[in-house]
Order: sequence, then C-alpha cells, then structure tokens
Amino acid sequence: MALKFGLFSLALGAMLLGSTAQAADLKAEHDASSVAWNSNNGRDSRRAPTPPANQNGRYELREVKKWVEGRYDQVWVAQSCSDQSRRYIKKCEPGHYERRWVPGHYEKVEQWVWVPAPRHGGYRRA
Repeated sequence: MALKFGLFSLALGAMLLGSTAQAADLKAEHDASSVAWNSNNGRDSRRAPTPPANQNGRYELREVKKWVEGRYDQVWVAQSCSDQSRRYIKKCEPGHYERRWVPGHYEKVEQWVWVPAPRHGGYRRA
C-alpha cells in the first residue's frame, strides 16, 4: 500500500511540476511579446498618447528621421585560404572577430508627433 501511495505521489508531483514549467514558459513568451508592442510606459505604442491638458491639437503617427550614433561592431570574419607561389602551399588564416566602425546615420522611425490645431480667426476684413 505504501508503494502505491508513493508512486501516486510521485506521478502527481511530476504532473504538477510539468504544468508549472509549461505555465512559466507561456508567461515568459507573453512577457516577451508585450515588450515588443509596448514602449510608452506600459501603454500600447500603436495608440496615441494622451494630449496635454488645455491644448488644441492632436497626435499623429509620422515617419521621422532619427540620428543613430556611430559605433564599433564586432564582426566574424570566416577562415580564408590562399595559394602560395609554385609549391602549391596553402596559407590559411583562421576565422576571427574584427572590430569595424559603423558611421553615424539617420534612420526612419514611426513616432507620435504633436500637431497643433490651426488657428482660426485673427483675420480682419477691411
């Protein structure tokens, strides 16, 4: 009887542990997908931000140029072999990493931009 109870407990524990691990995987996948969609302090980045109080205008999603600073990148350079002179000797240089400079540049990104409402009135008839 004790053996049956022990096997039952072991099977139940394995089943619960497996479902807990699966739930943790699903939660991690959900968290990763929410990071991709949310960037405005937890708000959905596809929705317009709240307009400032007492302001006339609206937010529009526009494509703007954003400056990206220059940086060094580490690039893998594959092994290269070359033939040497008349003796058919191959000289091979093993694969290695190289630091390469990527110059600064502009990138087009979508960004919410505040557009003030056009002012009406102010024109006088003569």
